[in-house]
Amino acid sequence: SPPTCPPRVNDATACPLVFLLLLLCLCERTMAAKNILVTGGNDGIGLALCKILARDHGAKVFMGTRSMERGATGLKTITDENPDAAKSIELLNIDVGDDASVKAAAESLKSKGVTLYALVNNAGLGFKTGGMDGKDKQVLDAMINVNFFGPKRVSDAFLPLIDPKGRIVNVSSGAASMWLRNQSDETKKLFTSADTTWEALSKAVTEEAAKIPAEKGGGYGPSKAGLTALTLLQAKDHPSLTVTSLSPGFIETKMTSGFGAKLTPEQGTLSYIKCLFGDVTSGHYYGSDGLRSPMTVTRDPGTPEYGGEENPDPAKYNK
Repeated sequence: SPPTCPPRVNDATACPLVFLLLLLCLCERTMAAKNILVTGGNDGIGLALCKILARDHGAKVFMGTRSMERGATGLKTITDENPDAAKSIELLNIDVGDDASVKAAAESLKSKGVTLYALVNNAGLGFKTGGMDGKDKQVLDAMINVNFFGPKRVSDAFLPLIDPKGRIVNVSSGAASMWLRNQSDETKKLFTSADTTWEALSKAVTEEAAKIPAEKGGGYGPSKAGLTALTLLQAKDHPSLTVTSLSPGFIETKMTSGFGAKLTPEQGTLSYIKCLFGDVTSGHYYGSDGLRSPMTVTRDPGTPEYGGEENPDPAKYNK
């Protein structure tokens, strides 16, 4: 009798094992493509995000940390809970406020042949961070450097490593809208137009931040409004990428300690996950509930999603 032919690869009923192996390979390739860099990943929401990305989304996470010692401490809190995370999370030494550090971090990933699916510009300085109390110009300059110039510095350095269809997520704050809603129409236009130049935006952020007394938050609001505005510029300049900004909400972290925040860092990752994996529009700003929000007025979770109107009514978006 003639020899029996082996089952064809495209015959699922004849060769389910082959198809299972192909499916596993495809899943592995897809997951391997999800290389994500999270700056400020060693603490707070950044740490929670690293944990969730590795645990629930099959991502390879580069945990950006200014201090490798603090990074190791943060990573241990994750691996103590989930030992397998050690295979998925790698520390990356990066100080977003320092040109040389950012360049070295980018070169480190480049030398390993890493292609990033996404960059999360999460590192930031708040009202009270690292022992700073916002009462002198040195602290103000550091806040603007990290919160506003930092994401631009990091994005520019890592752009060559980001997949052409990848994503950039800029972590802003509701404080941006709280500040911008009280500004002149001219200032609002400058901070909400994709036609604003980088030179004009950086000048405005620096000047506006210097006007605010330390006891009223210093330059935090303008620095975050500037980051939301930078998102518009990046979306315009890099149309193949999906570039979004977000507010995580009022989350209990070291940055907000003493201000009455009650939500956990894990709860603060909702809008991050939406911007990383969800159906979002490049250039848009998303609230803590993952819905598009206006830049010139605050929007409370549970209110309607922002529809893009030029002059949003505060009453519509506030409970």
